[in-house]
Amino acid sequence: MSSPNVKFYNAAIDAAQSGDLAGARKEIESALTEDPQDVQSWQLYAVILNSLGESEQAAKALAKVKDLGLSEVDELIMKAADAIGQNKFGAAITHYEDALELEPDRAEVYVSYALALIQGDYPSDAEEAASKAVELGPGDPSAWYVRGRILRLRGKKREALESLEKALELQSNLVLARYECGMVLADLGELHAALECFELILADHPDDPSAAEAKAAILAKMEGLNS
Repeated sequence: MSSPNVKFYNAAIDAAQSGDLAGARKEIESALTEDPQDVQSWQLYAVILNSLGESEQAAKALAKVKDLGLSEVDELIMKAADAIGQNKFGAAITHYEDALELEPDRAEVYVSYALALIQGDYPSDAEEAASKAVELGPGDPSAWYVRGRILRLRGKKREALESLEKALELQSNLVLARYECGMVLADLGELHAALECFELILADHPDDPSAAEAKAAILAKMEGLNS
């Protein structure tokens, strides 16, 4: 079974998680242009198409997945992704746990599992899963990003910053990691460094509402401190 092109695949996940479904579609289609036999990319493509409301095209993508051969683990991963799309985090967690029982060494599954756990309000378990993702995939920027995000949400700001900086070292255009980095720096009172993070995001994504809002909040805080 083919492995996904990490650059395009991670970029698609990054865009999807930030709400840019059109961007996610573009990235995953680039992955499939490069390797049309990649099952994981076809799976993600189906999830993105469903999110865009293109059910007919999503069904065709799922048919392609079945044609290429879907392992039991990949089927569980797809079920988990569908459950998350319906905000059924308990079901998603169960599917990921079943998948990890079958293949316990897949870092990318731990990444998704950690995100499902934090969304399902299991912060301690989420941190443990994210640390396992980093252990299994030290070269995967998504693993470091997820660990950093979860650490930030748990109030472990310095540890979070270290993880997020590692994610950006591995993939400098990972928007979600840059955003989280800016949030941590703002929480730590390092406003100029935080501002730089959001300005870098807006340089490439000028219409990003979250980055624009965060930048405005920091500028207002800086103005208040200087007045």
